Amino acid sequence: MKITIKLFSVLLAGLLMISFVTPVVYAAYPGMQEPSYAKWGRLAVFETGKRYPDYQIVDYSYLGRNLAQNGDNVERFKLWLRKGAAEKGVVITITLTPQRIFKHISFQETTR
Repeated sequence: MKITIKLFSVLLAGLLMISFVTPVVYAAYPGMQEPSYAKWGRLAVFETGKRYPDYQIVDYSYLGRNLAQNGDNVERFKLWLRKGAAEKGVVITITLTPQRIFKHISFQETTR
């Protein structure tokens, strides 16, 4: 009987502790939004995975946004790929219309 009461009190204390800790974790970053380039980063990762199906994507870097002379927005990403001992980088350029609608994607392999 004493073991049951002790076990019950330990479980109850654990549940109470979890109920107080969980809201604190969610409140640590209130209002945090994903970056404006996140949608295009997901597209870059997805299309790179299709283009290089035998490679693992091991690193991701956002290189920035530029405005082309014709008014198009250009988002650039660099992904690092690995297949066994072989590694390579791929720079992905995503071109968007001035209204931020997808227009074109290109890939350029790099050694570093």
